Amino acid sequence: MSAKPLPPGLHLILGDSAAGIFNRVFHPRGQMLIEEDVLCVGPTIACDNLAAWKAMRNEFWNGIVPGGIGMHVSSPLNLIDNIERLRDAEQVTCWAATSVSEQLFVAHAIQLMELAGADLSRLSLVQFEALSGKPGAQVLGTGELNEQQMSEHPQPRKLASEQVTNYRAAWRALTSPEPASLENFSVAQPGANSWLKRAMQLMLRRFPEKASGLAYWDRVLLEVVREHGPRPARVIGHALVRAWDDADLTGDWYLFGRLRRMSDPNLPAPLLELTGDFTHMRTCEVRLTPFGDDVLQGIASSFPTNPIDDWAAGVRISSALGRLWFNEAGVLRRH
Repeated sequence: MSAKPLPPGLHLILGDSAAGIFNRVFHPRGQMLIEEDVLCVGPTIACDNLAAWKAMRNEFWNGIVPGGIGMHVSSPLNLIDNIERLRDAEQVTCWAATSVSEQLFVAHAIQLMELAGADLSRLSLVQFEALSGKPGAQVLGTGELNEQQMSEHPQPRKLASEQVTNYRAAWRALTSPEPASLENFSVAQPGANSWLKRAMQLMLRRFPEKASGLAYWDRVLLEVVREHGPRPARVIGHALVRAWDDADLTGDWYLFGRLRRMSDPNLPAPLLELTGDFTHMRTCEVRLTPFGDDVLQGIASSFPTNPIDDWAAGVRISSALGRLWFNEAGVLRRH
């Protein structure tokens, strides 16, 4: 396999899997930095400094299963801990695909370059969209590529000023405490690429649906528990496959956390029941409760029987605080 030569400077990529492939193909010798966070889930509140941002994100991930084996140990090549290298790099190349998390990664890279005082004219993008020789085979994540596909990458392209503006707007929408800029992104940024527009639209899934009182992924998980339970790993695998083409790659650990939330015994009416050692998805079993089955059948709604306390990007959704929006076919309605 003969890979195209790498451009000089730093190379940014999302996730350990993609980084491993990139390393095997290009042998970047320390010129690669890894975005380890998946920003399409959990709170993304605007923060005054990186320390506050890291604390917020670490609290979210470590809180999914406190003390669980899914807790992540950061790499020394973690992007957020090495932003000073962005300022000093001769050139920065961002490698990305089309999913929600990949498009938010590009927006985050631009944000970090600006925080570092880096020159954005040095930033280029390698945008994977489709696989050569496979019409319609959309590339959702760089981690799904094999070595040959990575080596046949598109040429890096400088980001035009309008593209930078669009990604900046996406970052503001992602970190806003109000949902309007997220909901209206495509109208406000008509020149944004289709992948970024879709990403902003799919982020509206984090708001609960009016009919069921459930966010999109919660409803999908309930359906798959009914069809493929009781093993959570099997349930989550089927849920991910079912929604794969939607490009909303949330990850198995996040979905396990959603199962745990819906089985919380402190809820007035849990939708699920977890039994066994539920510190990990392979050591427990999950089943619908009668109330969860009623919600799936449309006989009942999770809300207001159960309160809502969640995050959709930078937006706190809380029935107790009176900050509640419902997603009605992609349109948000204030409750």
